[in-house]
Amino acid sequence: MKANKMAINQQQVDGTHNKVANNISSELENMTLECLLEPFGGNEKFYRRLIKVFEKNLEPQLQNIELMISQKNIKELLRLVHTLKGSSGTTGLSSLYQYLCDLESKLAGLEAANEVDILNSELGQQLRLVAQAEMSSIHALLTTDEVNQSTETPSAVDYSVPELTLMLTELKQHLQDHNLKALHITLSLQNKLLGHTHLEHDLTVLCNAVEILDFETAQVALSSLSKKW
Repeated sequence: MKANKMAINQQQVDGTHNKVANNISSELENMTLECLLEPFGGNEKFYRRLIKVFEKNLEPQLQNIELMISQKNIKELLRLVHTLKGSSGTTGLSSLYQYLCDLESKLAGLEAANEVDILNSELGQQLRLVAQAEMSSIHALLTTDEVNQSTETPSAVDYSVPELTLMLTELKQHLQDHNLKALHITLSLQNKLLGHTHLEHDLTVLCNAVEILDFETAQVALSSLSKKW
């Protein structure tokens, strides 16, 4: 009897996983590189850097989420899901973002820790399945369209003082929030200030720090940069 029950439960789990996989596959089959890069101004080089940072931090985030599920810690689980939702949205993983939006909504409605089991005992595995499926699709798109290396030196983008001030203000807030949007603004800032040799060191330190998510060093570099421009 116990063996039969375990077999039935496993069949239910496998069926749920197959359903999730099929839903994600249908959502991703029409994804194009153009659509993926559109929110980033078509800048493939920038997106490659962004997805690299996201992927580097994805596995530790998934492991922490699975740990909180096993501990039935709804409060911390909600925090982790919200953080991953934000970074996946910023990085353009629309399927993962939507899955996390739905998950966050369900978790927010729980009243007791034991209800984590009622929500979905295979929650961590399903989340990992969605993340891996979308990452695989993105890598496939990027692999079939390698970035053409240009030998031309890009020209600096025009900017106004108010515009630059706003960018620095937004960047400071994103760094304080440990938000991946900081990478997008940092690279835009680097492009706008191209040719200002007295800022090159601070810009390089800033970009490198944000790319490895060293937000403390990035804030120091931003402070130094703000005093010089």
